[in-house]
Amino acid sequence: MAERPRPVVNESLCTNCGSCVVACRFEVMVAGDDGPQTTGPGGCLGCGQCVAVCPTRAISHPLIDDDSAVELGAGPPVAPEDLRALLARRRSVRHYEQRPVPEELLRELIDTAVLAPSGHNAQNWAFSVVTSPDLLLEVRGRLVQSFRRLLSLAANPLGRIVLRIAGLPSSGPLLRDMARAVGRIVEAHDRGEDRIFWHAPALLILHAPSADPTGGESCHYAAANLMTMAVAKGLGTCLIGFLTATARRDRRLLRLLQVPDHHGLYVACVVGYPAIRLERSVPRREPQVNII
Repeated sequence: MAERPRPVVNESLCTNCGSCVVACRFEVMVAGDDGPQTTGPGGCLGCGQCVAVCPTRAISHPLIDDDSAVELGAGPPVAPEDLRALLARRRSVRHYEQRPVPEELLRELIDTAVLAPSGHNAQNWAFSVVTSPDLLLEVRGRLVQSFRRLLSLAANPLGRIVLRIAGLPSSGPLLRDMARAVGRIVEAHDRGEDRIFWHAPALLILHAPSADPTGGESCHYAAANLMTMAVAKGLGTCLIGFLTATARRDRRLLRLLQVPDHHGLYVACVVGYPAIRLERSVPRREPQVNII
């Protein structure tokens, strides 16, 4: 496998301050008599730490667009209390106005999403955006078909054995709760209501190569960024776990969403303009904390 490209040092700009050598924790940048060298024994992740810390912009990287770099001030760009207030405003929205979200705004959400960390800096996430009402309805119909089969299996002893083999709840309160929730979704669909996507105008899918052991985590980190920026832009979001759970066992659903065969679907999130106004934040339950 070919080695990733390495940073490039502009000797005419370099002051040999050593910041890049300290920042590079993978032993790519090493100290030299005349300045930093990129000949260390480590493999470069293309993370850009060396680019980020250089005070004179003496370092560039073939994988990084210098023109897109943003100069950072000395202090925090957002007051902690303001950031916390923004995060407190993010709630799952299930009432949307029936107006489309502009494509440039959806792209801005994705541009913010990819600022998230990713496993081994692979940045293997991929995004699919569904705004076609016809396709959204078709995906809903496919999900409802799966839910009808699930309800049928849950209703008889042999079917519950199939559920157990598939690793799904096959008895007890969890099965009853799942069947009750799925049943309400199916009944609403039959009435022409949408209790899956909540009539949102856009659906964002995050997927990554199945061979990437951290692809799922990376997609979730990106989704958190995306949902936070959505709040700042006056948009609402809601994660659709019913879709991601069904997609694990339904390749036809993945093809309908044009997810590549070698990818796993890890996050589904609807986006739109909220049709209701939030008046206050709601506190979370006290978390379990164990400091060791």
